[in-house]
Amino acid sequence: MNASILWELGGVVLAGRASKKGGFLKSWWKSKQDMHLRILSTVFLSCIAIMISSLLQLVLLRGSGTWDDYTTLSWVLLILASLVAIWVGPEFVHYVGQFNLLNEVLDTTARSEVSRRRSEAETAAALLGTQHVERLNEHLVEVGLKRAKKRA
Repeated sequence: MNASILWELGGVVLAGRASKKGGFLKSWWKSKQDMHLRILSTVFLSCIAIMISSLLQLVLLRGSGTWDDYTTLSWVLLILASLVAIWVGPEFVHYVGQFNLLNEVLDTTARSEVSRRRSEAETAAALLGTQHVERLNEHLVEVGLKRAKKRA
């Protein structure tokens, strides 16, 4: 059964084709795990900037003779930036939420509070990348919830 997989739907096991590994974009995205938040921030905030500048052109400069040639371009950019922002926005908000959660735990020095939120923080750090995992591990050592690794 290499070519097919079994999956369950409502208690019934169904056979289906194995899904292909992702395309170029998926493999590139997985290879850049440490930079996901930076990439999402750049794309999302760029889309917001494009949307604002397009709206300004459409509202303020559309009647002007020198800027009339850019009206079509502004509409196209506004629509494209809006679609990309809608597509990237939820993931950006999720990553920012995980980043804020991790920073809250890192700012907390109470051992009991860190212990209570440890699993959430480890999940957030794993999502954000190796740099954040290392920061969390250092904090856990400082608080006393984890032993420091011996250095050779």
